[in-house]
Amino acid sequence: MANLCQIIANKYVINAIKCHKLSSQDGITTQELVIDKVEGLYEAISVNIKSERGKFASLGRAASIAKNLDEYQYIICNETRSLPDSNPFKKELQKLRIMIIASYAKLIPILSSLKSDSEIHEWNQFALILLNQVSDTVRKTRNDQMYDKPSSDNTLKSAFDFFGILEQDVDDLLHNIYSFGDRGSIQ
Repeated sequence: MANLCQIIANKYVINAIKCHKLSSQDGITTQELVIDKVEGLYEAISVNIKSERGKFASLGRAASIAKNLDEYQYIICNETRSLPDSNPFKKELQKLRIMIIASYAKLIPILSSLKSDSEIHEWNQFALILLNQVSDTVRKTRNDQMYDKPSSDNTLKSAFDFFGILEQDVDDLLHNIYSFGDRGSIQ
């Protein structure tokens, strides 16, 4: 079976399906958090945040983070279409979008079992690292800032590990999809 990174890239980067949200109800403006099924990645799930929040204190925060990550993956989907493949922000944004979708794939089994608040809390910690990175990168892209390759950040690497994907796999995959002017051509 293809690895998680490859499955996500095939669905969301290479085939570029129509931009859509991962959740049909966000659990913040609605009582239910409803994450829609993504064929080959995860099943749909519905959790009544209002009723479960009493047993799982971190659940409300998880719904909030998931809602924000979903908004950003939708924004990235729409905005990367207009970026040229040579723009390094395009690769970085797609990398983060892959990670967002992987974070959802990690969240589904946690929500399915709802056995411990510590599992939800741990997902929140890593998802928040991701959310901060995504927010910063989208802001830099929109402000046409000079691209600085992100430093090797151990907290972001730990988030990649937690969500079950290797950063190097994502980098290699995206390098094969996009061509960048900074690499020069070898003839």
